[in-house]
Amino acid sequence: MNRKFKIRLAFSLIPLILFLSFSVWKTVQAEKIPVSEVKHFNTPAIPVQSKDTAATEEDGVIDTVKIGAYIFSVYDLDFPAKKLNVDLYLWYNTKKDSMFLLENLEIINATEMNKSYEMNEKRGDIFFHSVKINATIKQEWDVTDFPFDKQNIEIKIEDFDKDNSKMVFVADTAASKIDKDVHLDGWQLKNFGLKINEHTYETNYGDPDIPLNEYSVFSQANLHFTLEREGKGLFFKLFIGLFISVLISLLTFFINPLDLDPRFGLSVGAIFAAIASQYVITSTLPQNERLTLVDILHDISFIFIFLCILISTISLHLIKTGREEKYKKLDRVSFFAFASAYIILVVYFVLKAI
Repeated sequence: MNRKFKIRLAFSLIPLILFLSFSVWKTVQAEKIPVSEVKHFNTPAIPVQSKDTAATEEDGVIDTVKIGAYIFSVYDLDFPAKKLNVDLYLWYNTKKDSMFLLENLEIINATEMNKSYEMNEKRGDIFFHSVKINATIKQEWDVTDFPFDKQNIEIKIEDFDKDNSKMVFVADTAASKIDKDVHLDGWQLKNFGLKINEHTYETNYGDPDIPLNEYSVFSQANLHFTLEREGKGLFFKLFIGLFISVLISLLTFFINPLDLDPRFGLSVGAIFAAIASQYVITSTLPQNERLTLVDILHDISFIFIFLCILISTISLHLIKTGREEKYKKLDRVSFFAFASAYIILVVYFVLKAI
């Protein structure tokens, strides 16, 4: 009897033991530390980094990107619209492959830009990126000395995603060139170069988290070259009509003032010819508030044609008052004085422009 009682007691304790074991197991599971949060001694925690940050901190310095370009076409110089088109190959050399250079490429002074033939390859320990670009470049044409003008062309390249705290450009001056077959009628291409600048954007872009005086600075690659116009032949083509109109006005000094139609009519016709010349030439140029060579030569011509009409009026008055010798002397002196002064002024301003 005593033995049976012990057996029953043992069986009755089994559910209690199972219950307690299950409770202990649940408690351990609830208090168990996740594996991802376990920190081992002597092993520092590794922070999650963006690709750009990881690349930058790998060497402990700012990423350096070697940039170069080869210009193989320059065309469609549009003076009234202030633009031109350029085709070029652009490349980057870098030791990082996480910078998305071609995706973040921007030509700051371009109104349009088309990319093609993108290539991303690893050459040894260098990552080589290249792309073909067709760009329409905004250009402020300087026509002060037209047609002896020189135009400085710039192509400004930036990475719009990374300022100079993350990346800086280094110029590949050895490989950067302009193709020897690039040719523009009436122009010479000179002084090609590639330089690196820093461009500061003096704004916080309205971001309330950025102080107003905290500006961003970007590394900027500047491709530049000079277009020098071959203007000697063009000069005579454009201004020959203007010079002839002044010459015709000067020839009126050899006409009797009493012959009113030729004496005054030729000078009046010369004024309209000079006005037409100015209109035709300036219509091909951009608006310019400064006094250009074109303006100076036409203004001088207007003044001398007016002086010819003025002298003709005085001569007419002299001959009608019986002072014929005085009018003849006035006409002779005026012809040589005006012709000499006009030539001297034209030569002076042309040489100054050249």
